[in-house]
Amino acid sequence: MTWPDRIPARVVGSLIYSLLRILLDALAIRDGGQAGLQAELLALRRQVQVLERQIKRVHWSPGDRMVLAALRDRIPRSAWAGLLVKPETVLGWHRALVRRKWAAYSVRPRRGRPQISAGCRQLILRMARENQGWGYFRIRGELLKVGHQVAATTIRSVLLAAGVPPAGRRSQLTWKQFLAAHAETLVATDFFSVETVFFKRLYVLIYVHLASRRVLLASCTSEPNASWVAQQARNLSWKLEEKGSNSAS
Repeated sequence: MTWPDRIPARVVGSLIYSLLRILLDALAIRDGGQAGLQAELLALRRQVQVLERQIKRVHWSPGDRMVLAALRDRIPRSAWAGLLVKPETVLGWHRALVRRKWAAYSVRPRRGRPQISAGCRQLILRMARENQGWGYFRIRGELLKVGHQVAATTIRSVLLAAGVPPAGRRSQLTWKQFLAAHAETLVATDFFSVETVFFKRLYVLIYVHLASRRVLLASCTSEPNASWVAQQARNLSWKLEEKGSNSAS
């Protein structure tokens, strides 16, 4: 057995340790203050590796997660290999913190103008529907008389939500309302055509009383012209005069 084979293992380990210390001291002399930081970083990384072998699952407190989330952009990508957590996990923590921040706003008490009561809302709708010429400010004034202090913009929002148009459009008489109001004195007239058995076209002129939906006069011709139409109108007038009707064509 040669002399190197008789060297104990402890001596070899001590020799390697001494050489490593000499190498680190040389680096410290060359790099100045940065060497101490690098050595501390190497020591911390070694401790992390030892902890990884002993601990299967690490439990992170909210404070730990907040600190790592804040340092996420300052840690280089190459340094994440020595940490106990992955960058994707830290990114998920950061998103959770942002969601928790905005979720806190949902439980805050709402500020601004309070909502009006259901009774006041019904009163606004009733005033607008029963008084077609009342605008937002007129309705607001009437509400003040009965003890309801409501802004004109709130009245506008209530009416628009219920499908009630402004006063200028509410006061206008629609065509349907006009016909319903004057149906007793209106006569409608129209043309339509029919085909005979021998494919001859006949034109029919008809007069209908709107209120009773009764046909007052009907005439047909194959060649309608202005004189024929004028004569049918005169015939209708004579017929209405004979019956003493107040209808007008």
